[in-house]
Order: sequence, then C-alpha cells, then structure tokens
Amino acid sequence: MTTWHDYVQSSKSIPEWPYPIRYGEVKEVDADVLVIGGGVAGCRAAISAARAGARVAVAERGHAKRSGAGGAGVDHWHGACTNPCSKVTPEMYTRAVFDSARGYTNAVVRYISTREGWDTLLECEKMGIQIRDVDDEFVGADFRDDKTKLMFAYDYENRHIIRVWGYNIKPSLYKEMK
Repeated sequence: MTTWHDYVQSSKSIPEWPYPIRYGEVKEVDADVLVIGGGVAGCRAAISAARAGARVAVAERGHAKRSGAGGAGVDHWHGACTNPCSKVTPEMYTRAVFDSARGYTNAVVRYISTREGWDTLLECEKMGIQIRDVDDEFVGADFRDDKTKLMFAYDYENRHIIRVWGYNIKPSLYKEMK
C-alpha cells in the first residue's frame, strides 16, 4: 500500500480519527500581543515582540514549525538592498517597484522591507539559517561573491536577491519563538 486510496480500497473502511474532538472547548490565553498566522512573517513578528518584552501568543491553524508558504523552506531573499555587495539602495529598489507596478504597491512597506531585509537576514543567520556558501561549493561562480561568500539570484550585477539555504527557516524560527 502506497497511497491513502490504496489503504481505503484494501481495508474497505476509513480509520477512526485518532485525535480528540473538542468542539465547544474554550482555552483562554493571556498575552500582550496576538499574532495571527505562524508563517515566516508571523514568526518574525512574534520574535520581535517577545524581544521587546511582550508576552506573545501566535494563532496558527497548523504547527508553526512547518506551516505556511515558507514551511517547506525558502531559497532566496528578495530586496536585501543594504547587503555589502548590493549596488541598489532601498530608495532605488522602492522607486523601481513603484514605477513597474504603476503605483499599485505599498511603497512605504517596500522601502522598510528593503532597508531592513539584510539586517533581518543576518538575524536569521544567527538562528542557524545558512545564508553563505560556507563549504565553498560554488567558488568561482558568477553569482557568488568570494569575499562575503554570499550568492545571488536573478540579477548578478546588482546583487540584491540573496540565495539562501532556507530549508530550515521555519524550524529555526519556531525554536527562536519558544
């Protein structure tokens, strides 16, 4: 048996649900900050609030260790414009996106995320998320900076999109949240 369908066909039944059903049960949680969603952004918001001294609760429909679009990992980080190799400033990046989208973008949020992106990526590195080619697997590649060991995606000239080994981003953020 390799699939759920095969199991149901061979057993002629659907197994009983293994978890207790607690409809109507109410659990009160006392917190200063409630973060709705335990994706990458929600986890980062929870970590930042906790570091500022707040008692934080995260409401997530799945297990925050692997939930959300980032649950399987990420492989690049857009808009890290303040990294030491970037030829693009946060202002330039924000203007280019604003013009490209013909104004249909939140330029303030875009500016903040590009201004803070590199610092956030460095925090992620401290949490155990690999952002550099530390094993020198890609020495000499056009998309690698040998001094910083950073690797870049898509735009090798302006170097503001960083390739990361983000397979463990959610487990690392989850560990930091605890």
